[in-house]
Amino acid sequence: MSWLFVAAGRRGGMATLRTGRSCRARRRLRPAVWHRIMSVMGMKLAALAEEHRGALWKALGFAPTPKQLEILDDRHMTVQVAGGWRGGKSRVGSMKAGLLTLCFLAEYKERAAGQVAWLVGSDYERCRAEFDHPEGSLATDLQKVWPGRVEATKRIDPGQISVYGVGAKPFIIKTKSASDPSSLGMESPVWILGCEAAQFDLDTHYRLGSRVAEARARFPGYGMLMYEGTFESVGRQGGITSWYASYWQRWKIPDIREQEDAASFSLASESNIRVFPPCMAESCASCFRLGSTGPPPRLNHELAKRKLELPEDMWLEKHMGVPVPPSNRVFPMFDPAVHVKECQYDPDEPLYLAIDPGYSGKSSTYTVLFVQKKTVKTLAGDSDQWQAIDEIAINKTLSTWSRFTVSDICSLTKNKPYWANKHKYGVIDISGAAHAGAQESNEEVWMKETSLVLRHQKVNILPGIDRMKAMLKVNPMTGEPGFVFDPKCKLLGSEFGAWPNPFDGLPHVYRFPEDAQGQVIAVKPRDEYCDGIKAATYLFVDQLGYADATAGPRIIQVRRRMDLIAAGR
Repeated sequence: MSWLFVAAGRRGGMATLRTGRSCRARRRLRPAVWHRIMSVMGMKLAALAEEHRGALWKALGFAPTPKQLEILDDRHMTVQVAGGWRGGKSRVGSMKAGLLTLCFLAEYKERAAGQVAWLVGSDYERCRAEFDHPEGSLATDLQKVWPGRVEATKRIDPGQISVYGVGAKPFIIKTKSASDPSSLGMESPVWILGCEAAQFDLDTHYRLGSRVAEARARFPGYGMLMYEGTFESVGRQGGITSWYASYWQRWKIPDIREQEDAASFSLASESNIRVFPPCMAESCASCFRLGSTGPPPRLNHELAKRKLELPEDMWLEKHMGVPVPPSNRVFPMFDPAVHVKECQYDPDEPLYLAIDPGYSGKSSTYTVLFVQKKTVKTLAGDSDQWQAIDEIAINKTLSTWSRFTVSDICSLTKNKPYWANKHKYGVIDISGAAHAGAQESNEEVWMKETSLVLRHQKVNILPGIDRMKAMLKVNPMTGEPGFVFDPKCKLLGSEFGAWPNPFDGLPHVYRFPEDAQGQVIAVKPRDEYCDGIKAATYLFVDQLGYADATAGPRIIQVRRRMDLIAAGR
């Protein structure tokens, strides 16, 4: 069901348009005539059946590409579009905002008078393509569809579009600049379109989210927040280390999409076939010279040339709309689409508790992972898979638990439904066995509070990383990795780079130290933002020993600590 018809019920059915004229005849109508017919018949623009929306797009001269159509049809309340250069992100953003405006005016009539919507850029100029562009923009689209009822300012700093529906007051679309955060307040827009939103800081994202909250309550189905923009930087400061890319990663995961009612998309440059038509020649010397071989359609010649000339990371971000992991990430093979999935608790399988007391500075987080070993059945056969089904994460400085105790952690653990499992095993960092003065150790507190005996051993950093890399590998026979985790494991996911940190909302990834140019300068990673990863590593080393991460998934060589010591490592 198309997003265009959200006013008929975001999750509900659609009314069918019947005018006594053929669909082909209706498509030939001018926009003004089309609107008058709809008004006379007393039907809402929001209730147009999907097969009729083509008439509206034809009147506007808009022919969506398949990828643009997918975004226009999406009905999540928060939508993020990461676009390549000339991918058509601005056009699809303005079109979606225009359709939502028409639906809102048609559904709420008198109530729509005096309501506002926002176009937001890092500065006013960033709103120009969406506000008033000769090739198609919000102002020109609305003027074509609703002639004589739309007024737009010539200036953009600030700019305003007034749309007169029913009532004396117009519906107003305003341009806003994120460079003045104080201006992002006082009003409750019924939709917000963030233009080149990758240039926003995280605080702007939070501000905009709070602005649409009231509209979502007052006008069900509205209050949409849409971002569009190209990833702005590559390497050390770019990729998944930016909030824009972190949320892009997060909103790709199906379970999180549904939980947060948010979705992310990529609009590659090559998807805009009007600007970059593919080569359709059966035999093309240019394609062969540029490395774009195979049967047609092949990559556009200009894009093929750029792909050869540009660095790989720049090509991915600027033309494919895909964030590039920074070169200093400890686990570059991590992929949210592969390693994050819903993990169901099985009371018939043993429960493993992996614990890290967290002694890593400001990022110090006391972490308890709840893990089970499952047998995953595939067409290629069965494989063992360790699944983290849940976590407890208490940050010692950034959470409300500023005065937490180990006993508090034990109480939270026993309140989990998994605690009823009769077969429980636990591991803890060797620091958990240490005493601070006359105080009981973490291990002793756990024993006293839960009767759970925790195993512990010292895990060497680099061999431990190799063990985790081996667990993240995908078995080529079954297509399954050795370790996955549930979206509920928010701390663990943030450390791998799947989404921002749950405590400060910023992207923090377990990474190696780097210099000012972003080059890795040490073989050992920074001892921060890794408490969840360490907890899982303790468990895997305890149960499986160390591993050779370079070995294939079916030929993992297990090496115990004594073997490493004997080898002088």
